[in-house]
Amino acid sequence: MMKKNDLLVVIAAAGVGERFGQDIPKQYAKINHQTVIEMATWPFINSKYVSKIIIAISKEDVEIEKQSFYGQEKIEFIYGGKTRQESIYNALKNTNKKFNYVITHDAARPNIFEDDIRNLYKDIKKTKSSCSFLYTPVYDSIKKNGVIEETIDKNKFYLVQTPQISQFSDLKLSIKKCIDKDIYCPDESSAIEYSNLKLSKIKGRRSNIKITEPDDLEILNKFLTRTGMGFDLHKYERGSGIILGGYKIECDFRIIAHSDGDVLLHSIADSILGASGLGDIGKHFSDQDKKNKNLDSSKIIKFCLMKLDELNLEIYNVDTTVICEQPKINPHREKILKKLSKILGISTARIGLKATTSEGIGIIGKNKAIAVQSLVNLRDKK
Repeated sequence: MMKKNDLLVVIAAAGVGERFGQDIPKQYAKINHQTVIEMATWPFINSKYVSKIIIAISKEDVEIEKQSFYGQEKIEFIYGGKTRQESIYNALKNTNKKFNYVITHDAARPNIFEDDIRNLYKDIKKTKSSCSFLYTPVYDSIKKNGVIEETIDKNKFYLVQTPQISQFSDLKLSIKKCIDKDIYCPDESSAIEYSNLKLSKIKGRRSNIKITEPDDLEILNKFLTRTGMGFDLHKYERGSGIILGGYKIECDFRIIAHSDGDVLLHSIADSILGASGLGDIGKHFSDQDKKNKNLDSSKIIKFCLMKLDELNLEIYNVDTTVICEQPKINPHREKILKKLSKILGISTARIGLKATTSEGIGIIGKNKAIAVQSLVNLRDKK
């Protein structure tokens, strides 16, 4: 059984990331308003199983004091060595408190979860190995460099990830042995392997990527976006106009609804609530509640934005499609976009607004209803 405050974590952050090709080390590049090292460190700070975190940094590091975790009680800093294994060893030999296990991690691998910590701990306890690590299968073809290109059986290989968990004493002795014999160890499992100690592995996630090149930031951004879909449909009746995205379109119809019938805002609201795990409009604005009669739908969006703020989320972009025969939407598109931009608090460049018909099919094709389908992407707020 996992115990609270039972684990030591060592994060290697002394590298300069030469392949990254930027002015700052890759661990200080930003993803979704956070630095890579912030994203790699906070899961351990927030973990109830971790009591101490040692971060190995370079003596020339001028960025570390700017990080959001700087000054956290759990964290201690040491200077790293010329290699990763020297940095890890410096952390282990400068630890006063006795730990049975130590988790090691790369500052440039930011997409980890509490489950990773829990699963590694359970595995090393179950297998009684000296080190348990995450891995992923090789999915792409592999060729061996040489005068003649040679394709290798990918099923014989796998990719190793961090975090890794090791028996503290086994890792310390193994790394010391590698340093003394000038044996290069790219990770802690290789040091344990060199000492002929027992290893175990559990399957990790492909999304747990290590930032090596600038393109990796964009890949990770896609993993970190939360997406929600929304759909709303309302019938028409004879009238003097409809409200769409907060904009009044003069026409011979009105939307039958308990509120103001703004089907576009309703669809977007459902997308936001879905992406943030908060249910749907009906959960928060029942059409059985008299106080919602003729409700201005911009107030529904305001409520959604307030909930996003509480979750430290914001809208990255919106894509929406209006489906109706009449009225024609395109003549009003720019005015609707401007209104949506104001209501949602994002630029029109982040809003996609399209219109189509149902080709005369069904209730919409008979000009008796209008529908909207929306997709919203959310991201962490700065």
